[in-house]
Amino acid sequence: MNRSAGRRTRLDSRLNSLQTPLFLLDASRTVVFFNQGCEQVLGWPAEEILGQTCDYAVDTDPEECESVCNLLCPPPEVFQGTRSEVPRFLLTRSGKTIPCVVRYTPLVDEQNRTRLVLGIIDRIEEPHKLPSASAAQQLHVELAALRLSLRNRFRFSTVIARNAVMQRVLRQLELAAHSREPVHFQGEPGTGKEHLARALHFESEQRRKIFVPLNCQKLPPRELKQTVKKIFEKDLDESMPLEPGVLYLAQIDHLSRDVQEIILENIQPQRQMETVRLMTACSCSLNELFEQEKLLPDFYYLITTLQIHIPSLRERKEDLELLAQHYLENENRYQQKQVSGFAPGVLSLFHDYYWPANLDELSQIIQAAFQATTETVITRDSLPLRLMSGMDARSLGPALPPLIKPLEQTLQQVETEQILQALEQAKQNRTEAARLLGLTRAKLYRRIEALGIPLDEDS
Repeated sequence: MNRSAGRRTRLDSRLNSLQTPLFLLDASRTVVFFNQGCEQVLGWPAEEILGQTCDYAVDTDPEECESVCNLLCPPPEVFQGTRSEVPRFLLTRSGKTIPCVVRYTPLVDEQNRTRLVLGIIDRIEEPHKLPSASAAQQLHVELAALRLSLRNRFRFSTVIARNAVMQRVLRQLELAAHSREPVHFQGEPGTGKEHLARALHFESEQRRKIFVPLNCQKLPPRELKQTVKKIFEKDLDESMPLEPGVLYLAQIDHLSRDVQEIILENIQPQRQMETVRLMTACSCSLNELFEQEKLLPDFYYLITTLQIHIPSLRERKEDLELLAQHYLENENRYQQKQVSGFAPGVLSLFHDYYWPANLDELSQIIQAAFQATTETVITRDSLPLRLMSGMDARSLGPALPPLIKPLEQTLQQVETEQILQALEQAKQNRTEAARLLGLTRAKLYRRIEALGIPLDEDS
């Protein structure tokens, strides 16, 4: 055996046997080394981790090795040659959370290109207090901490909720997960009603059945009626190979009364264990729909069993930065390009914006900025024009109210303008001008004198 090859083998063996947890990633973020120290800390054997690709994104599923790998991923700037110490909450295979700091060292070749990244894991007491972490890294840690906390408390780790109203929503979802009662989601467009309905479904006993979303406004009435019938009759085709578990109806203010009757015929208290669960959503008040007779009385009482109000993004500003980081890290998944956070000033700009389309708009803005940026952070220059235009429109402020003049002054001005216009049209013939104004010649003279209108005496 070649002597140098033997030395490398011995070195690999020594590094592998170390109790200090260390790992190596190549330039494509693939795990190429994962020693026994990492195995002992994280509870995953090397053979299941090696070859996995890491993305800079928070995951909270202890049963997926992808979650472990993503939590080990360094910030993108490390691959540009920057050493970094990053606070992290790592997740073991048993589900235990480990606060630590991961120290990343880029290993470069003769052209100063990063070929490998060495990561060393040090357990610490409180990752939030690491002074060397950047603002973007701290936000990444806060997002991980919140998602892990929500997973432990409510089991809903995909819902970002630091806001008190959203915490109440999670408590309602937790209660709803243990029942089969209909649930109605109320909130402005874009507040994430369908996402919450899906999260509820996948935490319920029906999770192995499929979630069927139907938009009552977008689907033609006949197609909607036929689809609802098929779902309850279980007359399914190849597009729906599994049994439905939830029927989610969005925009129920457009739901016809005959479809409501079909639902009422199939969803009855004594048959709830035999049929699909009903979830509904709309942006307007159910009481108003009921008063306008758009909802049948029995259908109204059915869907108001459990109502969950979803706040707008404007009402949960304390969640805004974490939501932005969450959407950004979702863009990182399975992409060669990785973006770690936001440049100074971007998040404060987000706080100043009104977000009329709520979470949907925030997600679209982040997606567009991710595609546009050429840096490792989102900058103001990478933000889409529609956001900046919206900011400029709001900075102009409301239109100034019209100036109110004294009524007498306004009437005199209008009367003077009308008399002068009539005289001009009548070519200064006062008899004709009086006729145009519907006045006698004498009355016209009196008004001209009272208003002080100068006249050519020769006319």
